[in-house]
Amino acid sequence: RDHHFALIREIVEKYDMDGLELDWMRFGFHFRPGFEGEGLKILTDFMKDVRNLLDQWESIRGHMIKLSARVPSRPQTAMGLGMDAVCWAKMGLVDTLVVTPFWATIETDMPIEIWKHLLDGTGVTLLAGMEVLIRAYPRSPLRQYNSLETLRGATMSLLDRGADGIYLFNYMESTNPITVVDTIDYSLLLQEAGNPEIIKNKPRRHVMTYADTWAPGEPEAIPLPALCQPGQYRTFRMYMDSYSQDMSTMIYLGMATQEEIGEDDCEVLLNGVPCKWTGSVDLDKPAPEEAVYGFKVSDGVPHRGYNAIEVNFKKQVNITWVEISVK
Repeated sequence: RDHHFALIREIVEKYDMDGLELDWMRFGFHFRPGFEGEGLKILTDFMKDVRNLLDQWESIRGHMIKLSARVPSRPQTAMGLGMDAVCWAKMGLVDTLVVTPFWATIETDMPIEIWKHLLDGTGVTLLAGMEVLIRAYPRSPLRQYNSLETLRGATMSLLDRGADGIYLFNYMESTNPITVVDTIDYSLLLQEAGNPEIIKNKPRRHVMTYADTWAPGEPEAIPLPALCQPGQYRTFRMYMDSYSQDMSTMIYLGMATQEEIGEDDCEVLLNGVPCKWTGSVDLDKPAPEEAVYGFKVSDGVPHRGYNAIEVNFKKQVNITWVEISVK
């Protein structure tokens, strides 16, 4: 702690900065197992020291120096890893919080409403962190990047849920094949990200992903892959923004099966209303390795908030991809 605080002091002394970010997600496991609770006070005291340091240098520089922190996407996960982000906000230690996954995938279902409720009255800016990668489940063999359409879907949902803005992580122009996002027009990305008025009438894809960071002992809620037995209804919940309800809507399901699936083998409903089978689909990337089938949603069925996708098959099916596409 002394070493890292000395590093922060050196940076603050050397540079006339507008703000400093502490990325507690690199890496999020700071305390030995069984002692994460003690970490709450340790990290809060560290944040106090940093805030006090910045306050001293504000008087020297003659302007405000803001403090931001990156923390896990879910409040209970942050607490379970020793990051009492809500306490930091209530104590006036931070100006901005970025709630975010670690790195494995963008997280399209972050509980922004809960964060906003907990931060009410603090004046802290809440940003939704967008990871450049997208995976449907942890053991997915595919390493894929978000497209502009999947990023639109995630940002629109999270902004609709109350995020004050969007934070892009590893979205950069590069000739390095490891980091290049070759499916996105970078300048267009910067124009659209965080601006619902620009995105609202454009095609977007709402893809089901998962939370890639959990505190020790915390139950992990990972919806995919989902093995569906014949005659067994399974339900998936996906959040859609208010602008999506008047657009043409499709449901796409990626399925691993031992037998070919036909129209008579499956029933798919959205919010209790049957969807029309449209057959196999060749999705643009990102997409699953398995076969994808489309289902047309009737007009007026989607609504703002969580929408329930119910599926029922006559054959055993392992669902590996769930998506709601609007345009």
